[in-house]
Amino acid sequence: MVKKILFFTLSNFGDVVLSLPALDVLREKYPAAEITVMVGPRPAEIFKNNPYIHRLIIYDKYAALRKKAKLFFEFMKQRFDVVIDLRNTLYGALLPVRLKTSPFLYMPGRIRHAKEEKLYKLKKALREKDDLAPATEKSLYISREDDAYITSLLNKHGITEGAKFIILSPATGGRTRQWNKDKFLKLCSKLALDYPVILIGRKQDKELTEYIRSNSGGSIFDFAGLTNLAQLASLIKRSSLVVVCDTGILQLASYLDIPIIALFGPSDENRYGPWSSRFKVVTAQISCRPCRRPDCRFNSVECMDKISVNQVSDFIDAFLKS
Repeated sequence: MVKKILFFTLSNFGDVVLSLPALDVLREKYPAAEITVMVGPRPAEIFKNNPYIHRLIIYDKYAALRKKAKLFFEFMKQRFDVVIDLRNTLYGALLPVRLKTSPFLYMPGRIRHAKEEKLYKLKKALREKDDLAPATEKSLYISREDDAYITSLLNKHGITEGAKFIILSPATGGRTRQWNKDKFLKLCSKLALDYPVILIGRKQDKELTEYIRSNSGGSIFDFAGLTNLAQLASLIKRSSLVVVCDTGILQLASYLDIPIIALFGPSDENRYGPWSSRFKVVTAQISCRPCRRPDCRFNSVECMDKISVNQVSDFIDAFLKS
């Protein structure tokens, strides 16, 4: 009987969201088990105050060896029944557990997307013969207070319950994955003629989102820096469509199964693209893309610059009409 599970996830927000379907399956397969999650500092907010998680450990890869050793012996005392290590750490390799992931697992060619890789690792760890069926419940917890905050925020801007609105996430973590801010501005102006548009981002993205909002016409609202991750998830769940580049927001919208228009430059959409039931990936036809790395190996923005405003708006119109 499985009573205790140790789940090592990653340090990047998008990668952590990609691991959530595996956590969902674990929770559904072993509903009585206590789950300990170890995660990097930046995306730890996803699991804080989460009633589905028994214990949260924030992993500092720069911690002293003494602290890491102490944590290992603590894990030994816990006597976990299952260890799912998506980081391929020494903890996962050395803990004497019957059901655990292997750092040397061969990945079949049919497994291309990063989310499927994590599910395949879980399947092999649990020694399942067939592919794992998707879980029916999500592990991302949104409290009543977070839902109420988003309701209040939307009402404050005249967006009532059930009203259609579009979310636009203009910021990315890399220059070569970034669509031109003036193209975002033109797209916003076009969309806002028919639907309210909500700009999202972190506090450090405020300069970009405010530039787009202040220079666009129509119903455009800037929510950058106004939400935590759970509140952002509540907002995305209510939207009609998310327009986004290759970022963690794309993975979050995919996890919540919201329609997505994704703008992809150098990165590979087959590995990191959207996985909602409805999505469209917009790319430019350039011989050197996609790259085998997140950002362009030539440090060029050509493949993003070649994506036109009309190209994106035409796909959005087709989505919203259907």
